[in-house]
Amino acid sequence: MIRVDEDLVRRIAKGAEVLGSGGGGQAYVSELMALQLLKEGRTTYLIDPEEVPDDALILSVALMGSPLILKEKLPNGKEAITVLRMLENYFGEETYAIVPVEGAGLNSLTPIVAGLNSDIPIVDADGMGRAFPELQMTTFHLHGISITPMAISDEKGNTIFVDSIDSVYGEWFARGITRLMGGYSWISFYAMTGRELKKSAIRHTITKSVMIGEILMSDMSNESKIMEICEITGGSLLGEGKVAGISRMRFNRFYGGQVEVVGDKKISLIFQNEYLVAENGVERVTVPDIITLMDVDSLRPITTEEIRCGMNVYVVTMPSDEKWKTEKGLQVVGPEVFGLEE
Repeated sequence: MIRVDEDLVRRIAKGAEVLGSGGGGQAYVSELMALQLLKEGRTTYLIDPEEVPDDALILSVALMGSPLILKEKLPNGKEAITVLRMLENYFGEETYAIVPVEGAGLNSLTPIVAGLNSDIPIVDADGMGRAFPELQMTTFHLHGISITPMAISDEKGNTIFVDSIDSVYGEWFARGITRLMGGYSWISFYAMTGRELKKSAIRHTITKSVMIGEILMSDMSNESKIMEICEITGGSLLGEGKVAGISRMRFNRFYGGQVEVVGDKKISLIFQNEYLVAENGVERVTVPDIITLMDVDSLRPITTEEIRCGMNVYVVTMPSDEKWKTEKGLQVVGPEVFGLEE
């Protein structure tokens, strides 16, 4: 059990953006919310999945929609606890712990915001190990855990309860409601037992973010930091160069495009909400593996929304969890799901 303090929150925020594969949004707003709650004297803890009783109620809390809108349409601070309590009332049971659904970007810290508001601990695990654009793209879904019942709230206090026949419909309803709520919403979903959590979750995603954050905040050179991050994640540096070209287009339900990075080697990337493919003529990396572009000077991860010509970047790749490499996993988040070839 690890007590959540300001230093831990800052390290999670730094490290989790690296795992976003260009998506998941910046953790800035959820980081500020968590830091404010800590200053008010709130507490919560990070616990290992093995500390959770098999029959305990576990819920997820996340923010859905556009991270960019969140910067202009600020939350009221109570949305996370509102949706959590709605599901507790439905089940007639208190939540033992909150498990992140997306341990990358801003949703690495939204469960901590909920936990600080409710004195409920956070499980050191998640359902993606990175960022993905749709709610059913989780290892929870792979193991048959339903996305609904789901509670949804906006910053004005409007709430909606959703039940659906399957997780794909649940995602579809939640996305439509989120649009009506102004582009983002807070949700609680993926109710499960402790036993189901231990079978389905990707373990220790949050402490992995902490370790990456520690490296980024250290006094090492940028080159050494990149090598250390690759060491702890099993990743590699695909190349370094300047963004020389970007084209944007619509892919099915999401916008995306192509990026060309020119350095010692030319690296071509395809993205939708996240970077999906990177190849340098020798090596080709595809989703579900993680592809992260990091500013050469600051090492800040560059999201697909903010990538611009002229940026100097490192292109770093990291393997995804083995659950995603199975036949069933690839049917949910493999290249073909995004309209790409293997």
